[in-house]
Amino acid sequence: MKLSNLTNSLWWKDAAVRATYTALAIALPYLGASLLTEVPWVTVLLTAALGFLASIVTSLAGLPEVEGVHLPWWLAALERVVKTFAQSLAAGFIGATLITDVDWAFVLQAAFLAALTSLVRLILATLPADPSRTPLDAGEAKAGTVVNITTLATPSEIEATVADAVAAQKRRYLRGD
Repeated sequence: MKLSNLTNSLWWKDAAVRATYTALAIALPYLGASLLTEVPWVTVLLTAALGFLASIVTSLAGLPEVEGVHLPWWLAALERVVKTFAQSLAAGFIGATLITDVDWAFVLQAAFLAALTSLVRLILATLPADPSRTPLDAGEAKAGTVVNITTLATPSEIEATVADAVAAQKRRYLRGD
């Protein structure tokens, strides 16, 4: 647990964003259930609030984006989905006096739906805005590929680079590539 995070404004911003997404992911199954059955609105709000608080607490263990840790996408997604599932499960205990009072079928279903919502949000957040415009290094482009080149080079550097590219293209053409 890193209590030094409590004085870091970047940590608070990222933790609040994560907590908000978690609260929404947890609230959605309860909100859906409230439309079909007699789930009180206060239960929906309390589970979302508890999920928000649980997310803030688990973020104290560390947020990779604040600490500069670059996890592989699948590992970061797995960690986020498992945390959301556990936070939703804990939030499902709202209103239960004893463990036997918990409606386990509903709470587990809500936790799975919250975890799925978290995964879908992660997938959507990592998709490129326009898949046809995937960033591409112009030096790696194949013939016929249109690339956008942004440069801050001087005109003479640009002329030299264009001349080099034209010469390389001529060599490839002569070789039959």
